[in-house]
Amino acid sequence: MQFFVYFVMEAGKPPQQSAPPTPEQMAEIGKFHEDAIKSGVIVSTGRLSQNTTHIRKNGDEVSVTDGPFIEGKELIPGYTVIRVDTKQEAIEWGTKYRDMLGMPELRIAEVFG
Repeated sequence: MQFFVYFVMEAGKPPQQSAPPTPEQMAEIGKFHEDAIKSGVIVSTGRLSQNTTHIRKNGDEVSVTDGPFIEGKELIPGYTVIRVDTKQEAIEWGTKYRDMLGMPELRIAEVFG
């Protein structure tokens, strides 16, 4: 099973954290990522652009529009895709990761296909 792990933030505001991570916490997060990649739990990580492209079809006409369309309250600045055996494992992994990042909320969504 794969899960999309992410948090949301408002445009122009930093993510909600209890405090910025210390150098020691950053080292711990780096080690956590390294171990999770080596073990095969982390499939990929990345950052999503605030700008999106809409591709629409109306009859035979296709229109392409570029712009900052992602609603501000739903910006996803970064994500991780993990591979685990159960949803419970994803929750446990996400909880540990959230605690390390000092985030009040982290979301997971199962990836199908």
